[in-house]
Amino acid sequence: MQATALARSHNAEVVVVDGPASTIAAVESILARRQQHVMVLAGDGTVCAIVDQLCSLPQGAWIPDLLVLPGGRSNLTAADLVPGGAALATMKRALLLAREGRWDAAVEERCPLRIEQSPAPARHGFFVAAALIDSAIRQCHQHRSDHSTLATGLSTVGYVIRLGVLALFGRSGLTCPSLQIDAGGCGTQQGLVRLLLVTTLLHRKGIFNPYASRGAGKVRMTAVSHAAPHFWRSLPRLLTGRYSASMTTEAGYLSGRCEHLSVTGLAGYSLDGEAFDTDPARPVTITAGPRLRFVCP
Repeated sequence: MQATALARSHNAEVVVVDGPASTIAAVESILARRQQHVMVLAGDGTVCAIVDQLCSLPQGAWIPDLLVLPGGRSNLTAADLVPGGAALATMKRALLLAREGRWDAAVEERCPLRIEQSPAPARHGFFVAAALIDSAIRQCHQHRSDHSTLATGLSTVGYVIRLGVLALFGRSGLTCPSLQIDAGGCGTQQGLVRLLLVTTLLHRKGIFNPYASRGAGKVRMTAVSHAAPHFWRSLPRLLTGRYSASMTTEAGYLSGRCEHLSVTGLAGYSLDGEAFDTDPARPVTITAGPRLRFVCP
């Protein structure tokens, strides 16, 4: 593997993980010896597992700097933290920075999401999808387990987009959940919801940025009511964050920034592509989690 060869050519240690247990063990080893410079070549799911483990440490605990490189079927986090960065080229720049003692010049602090529903422990990650999008992701996972050829074919994002479009047209067998959403100063929404997206990612590159420039806070969210008028005509604007004057909260387009989001009615959500079940009778709360240090060479 080219990445392994490049890392070893700069005398960097290479650790290969193949599941949750080995990922946890690798992070525990890094913490035990206080390895400051850590590069993660993985997809969103593995990055999420590492971030969750670090965010679950006691307050004030020592935490390494992370360089997130795209290496999975979906790489939204890597694309946001290192916009437009090819894995090998970015790794080479970071290795040179570390060797020359200039690593700190490329570090910035970012907060993942913190998702809670008592009594379960909090989870941490960067991108939550719920309503029809969560259902589409779950069907994607089931389809992949039933048809192993998908691993070399359509990506997770591509499959979810295709299934999501069918769902929004009412042709997939999926139904909109009824939710009560409170986004603080950003607004509230109640009733059938087509999609719910929440993130702390900035989406600094590319056209996908489905959040309005409203409100204040580290949490960015978008919820679209099933009753929102002109949904299909407005979809290109929604996906690119170019909200028109008619796409208001009152019209069913609840979108913007907030510090605290509460959602009741959720039977589940997807966090960085991994599906989790919840109790729809109790609220799920989403806030910004602890600050982590990420390298952006």
